[in-house]
Amino acid sequence: MSALPPIATTGTPTLAAATQTQKSPGGDRNLFLDLMAQANEDQIRSDQAIQSLVSGENQDVQQVVMEVVKAEMSFQIFMEVRNQIVDSYNELMRMQF
Repeated sequence: MSALPPIATTGTPTLAAATQTQKSPGGDRNLFLDLMAQANEDQIRSDQAIQSLVSGENQDVQQVVMEVVKAEMSFQIFMEVRNQIVDSYNELMRMQF
């Protein structure tokens, strides 16, 4: 089994952090895709932290718990934005022109 890279903690995810990504070629940012990518990265880091704890490479349980909580918070932010987008879409569909 290969050794996993060390996990660097970067703090809790926020909407401000997600909006600091580079602009797409068209000049527009896609906050939804940025949040989805951030949630995915945090989930991968969380899975790696759990694997390193289970394999005995990492003995710091607190660090693993922090990575898991960070991944959960990222996912919750992503889902809230998704829900707002779906609600906005449904409201537009109800409008009559």
